[in-house]
Amino acid sequence: MKTFRLLLAAIACPLLGFAQISGTIKGLDNGKEVPLPGANVYWEGTETGTTTGNDGSYTLEKAAGSNTLRVSFLGYQAQSKIVISRKGTMNFTLQPSGYELEGAEVVGKVDATTIDITKAGLSYKIDDKELRKAACCNLSESFETNASVDVSFTDAVTGTRQIEMLGLAGKYALIQRENIPFARGLNSNSGLTYIPGPFVESLQLTKGLSSVLNGYESITGQINVEFYKPETAPRLYLNAFGNQGSRAELNVMSALPVNQHLSTAITAHASSISIPRDGNNDGFADIPTGSQLNFMNRWHFKNPESGWEGQIGLSAIRNKKLSGQMEYLENDHPSDTLWGYESEGRRVELFGKNGYVFKDQPFRSLGIIYSLTYQDHTGRFGKRFHRGEQRSAYLNTIYQDIIGSTIHKYRTGVSFQMDNVLDRLTRPDLEDPLYNQERTEIVPGAYFEYTFEPDPKFTLVAGVRGDYNSYFEQAYITPRLNMRYSLSESTTFRLGGGRGQRTPNVMMENLNLLASSRFMDFGVAQLPEIAWNSGASVVQDVQLAGNKLKLTVDAFYTWFENKLVADLDLGPATAYLLNTEGSRSLSVLGQIDYELFTNFDVRLAYKYLNSKEQFISGLRQSYLIPQHRAFTNLAYQTENQWKFDLTLNWFGSKRLPNSESSPLEFQRAGQSPGFFTMNTQVNKAFKNGLEVFVGVDNLLDFRQDNPIVNANNPYDPYFDTNFTWGPVFGRNIYAGLYYTLPDKKD
Repeated sequence: MKTFRLLLAAIACPLLGFAQISGTIKGLDNGKEVPLPGANVYWEGTETGTTTGNDGSYTLEKAAGSNTLRVSFLGYQAQSKIVISRKGTMNFTLQPSGYELEGAEVVGKVDATTIDITKAGLSYKIDDKELRKAACCNLSESFETNASVDVSFTDAVTGTRQIEMLGLAGKYALIQRENIPFARGLNSNSGLTYIPGPFVESLQLTKGLSSVLNGYESITGQINVEFYKPETAPRLYLNAFGNQGSRAELNVMSALPVNQHLSTAITAHASSISIPRDGNNDGFADIPTGSQLNFMNRWHFKNPESGWEGQIGLSAIRNKKLSGQMEYLENDHPSDTLWGYESEGRRVELFGKNGYVFKDQPFRSLGIIYSLTYQDHTGRFGKRFHRGEQRSAYLNTIYQDIIGSTIHKYRTGVSFQMDNVLDRLTRPDLEDPLYNQERTEIVPGAYFEYTFEPDPKFTLVAGVRGDYNSYFEQAYITPRLNMRYSLSESTTFRLGGGRGQRTPNVMMENLNLLASSRFMDFGVAQLPEIAWNSGASVVQDVQLAGNKLKLTVDAFYTWFENKLVADLDLGPATAYLLNTEGSRSLSVLGQIDYELFTNFDVRLAYKYLNSKEQFISGLRQSYLIPQHRAFTNLAYQTENQWKFDLTLNWFGSKRLPNSESSPLEFQRAGQSPGFFTMNTQVNKAFKNGLEVFVGVDNLLDFRQDNPIVNANNPYDPYFDTNFTWGPVFGRNIYAGLYYTLPDKKD
């Protein structure tokens, strides 16, 4: 009978109506209290939240399972307060960022990964606490504790890490640095390795199609990376890292306020792998040696009295890698009979943003985002050489306003993207290049996005953009729609869909195929990749044993009108690159987040991926994408700042290229076995700003046997490194530290 009553109460509670808390949110501006329209107000750890109106007022239903009300607004310190009553008034006055609250105590626990309650799409905010759970050297290595993004090596030689979302390669996700396109074009596969993890304050991960404001290139999702800001970054921040694979890394960040309106920050990164290793004794280095230098300086200006705010910055990156046969790496002048891999990439960017908020009309604003970029790549793969260059210009304007009231909002603007690309493959013994493309794309565009939010429970965002591509001499329309509905305080549904497209860089995005003896068949015309994506999700909060359990289930389906497919099934001699219609991917993810007891968090996830491509022989499973994937993360923090983290991954069987026509000794099974990997890390934070950590990657020491086919004869037929389905490098112990110089006290 007791169980029946509890069940009846659980069903009836959402029907009993909402208790409400109301109040105003103000901020201190030069000692005066001013209303903050658009401030975020939400119950910590729930999906229940709202934003303030033009006068800074809000009304919010009381959420079950949370008594901590949190308020945040850009440029101000977030605040939390405990609310005991189910009805009443709660007012907040926020202090500007950088102002120290004497005797203030942080109330409640802020999760390191949260679902953005204000977004119509399924969007996660991942902060630096979550990123520090892994040996986070660059952003491609920062998703070890996230079930939505998978990371794998593209082959057994180049050491290129590629992320995967919704069963598709990372190039189908829009990757931005503070809303400026970053990992695209020549660095669409490797761009995340150009973002040092310690400089990232947070990132927003959106599954499915993102806003039309950001362009048309997102298909599976969006990753927007937020660096520490000049006005809020520490005066000095250091990170050092080293592992047993001879990898060493140093990151330095320093921020300086010039005056009350102007501040600047510098970030510098240096890393290297100095000693080649061959742990499986196949004659090839397991991980490339090399180095990276990365520098950025930016300036931020803000004048609340005039309404203007802006920033301008410059970044420069140089990345070098060397791999191949051990004899090639160990000789300063290696013989031409040895197979070697060399890669050098450079990137320089000037970027900036400017924004203006209309006085006495904070809902109306104008923004301009721009960047100028040059990047190149020089590579050697045995006796084949690649040269790539890209010059890009980007401009996006954003005008935001309301229609009558804040229930109806809209954003509109015009954009411009220019890419001048060289993508060339040569052999010294051949007069003509094996592949050569030079193209200039000029893409002017315009967009309009409407948001309907009649109350905190429902949000609808509908957008459309039109773009004209000069290279394809064609105009494209991109529609997108996202909806959010909170059935109750603890249940939120989301639904969305639309269209996306991108221009592939045929050679640069398939460099891993050059780590083989295969001939590249480029018998295809250059066409845009076009796809439709739809998805749905539900987030359910449940009270279990006095603690909140969050259950998230999402499903996304992607279907391609056209996709550039690499077909390796017709024999070991050739890789066919072709445009096909009908490739598709279904991704279903179920995830549970639960605080088992105080400061002990458990995350469990299962993912089903059914990713298929239209090959010459018909629709078949994609290469190296597991249909089944499971994930467990355990995290515990003590009161004296010890942190323990353990992640267990299970990868199901993956399809491999068909090798039945190869000689028996070079054949591989059609499916890989499933396998487990385990990573663990221990952190200790001290009061003087120092935090040290030690950890182990691949604790179980699992590694794939013989990842390279015919490794002894790399210039003979059947040599191939594209059968890599598991770790090549074994157990790897690492250690490092973070140090933050405490702020000066007046």
